[in-house]
Amino acid sequence: MARKPHSSRCKRGAIVNKTIYIATISGGKDSTAMCDLLLKNGYPVDYIVFKDTLHEFDEMYKYVKKVNEYFKLRYKKQITFLKPTKTLEDMVYGKISDRKGSTRAGQIRGLPMPIGYPCWWRREAKNHPFDKWLKDKGIKEHKIYIGFTSDEPNRKMQGDNFLYPLIDDFKMSEKDCQEYLINQEMENPLYKHFTRTGCSFCPAQSDRSFYQVWKHYPKEWEYMKNMEKELLKLEERGEIIQNKHWFNGKRTCEEMEKHFIQVDKQGSLFDFSDEPLKDCFCKI
Repeated sequence: MARKPHSSRCKRGAIVNKTIYIATISGGKDSTAMCDLLLKNGYPVDYIVFKDTLHEFDEMYKYVKKVNEYFKLRYKKQITFLKPTKTLEDMVYGKISDRKGSTRAGQIRGLPMPIGYPCWWRREAKNHPFDKWLKDKGIKEHKIYIGFTSDEPNRKMQGDNFLYPLIDDFKMSEKDCQEYLINQEMENPLYKHFTRTGCSFCPAQSDRSFYQVWKHYPKEWEYMKNMEKELLKLEERGEIIQNKHWFNGKRTCEEMEKHFIQVDKQGSLFDFSDEPLKDCFCKI
């Protein structure tokens, strides 16, 4: 077990001469189990950071708030919430800047790409706010706990400042993390409908996941449809849109909705069971 180093601060509150340990939490099963295990086993944790994309499901915000209250009560630790300075609308309807050698300058950015490209909304909503937070706090030397599991050792990133306790210390798979939270009665209600969590519109999610959005989250589905319609209108006015589709294969929300309606009539082939979740936090 790592020993917590001595801290010192300058007059303005910036942290100096100390390695800061930061645990990232998304509200998903892996990062939540990781954070609880780190705190329970006395690992050095100076901050627990939740990077808000502004487009999490309402259940996620409620769940993370509940976890935060639990962490404060049991471990005297609380979650730091970070938000982006730009909205998704700012980015989607904004035009690509005239960078040197860019052939897309002046085009409307449009929606995040479904496959094959890094997600620019992740960069704007998560990476940039985190980098700014580190700078504002005066944090230079730091270690970041990442909730990758033993199922995904290939996702490890190079660099001494990344730590993977679920892989290297706790030896836990995704299933192990899920069972841990069930046993602790800390399960996230979103797992009633999804196998993975993320932005409500995440273009990298499966068709089954999008089906669940359509079926159970009409507000989020309408948001996607309206944004797609607005981009199509802009294209009709002569604007060049870099990407106007949420789905790979250039499928539209209207096309997907027809497919989902057909699937639903066949007996909700994508639906999960009605087994109740263990989310009362009673055993902690």
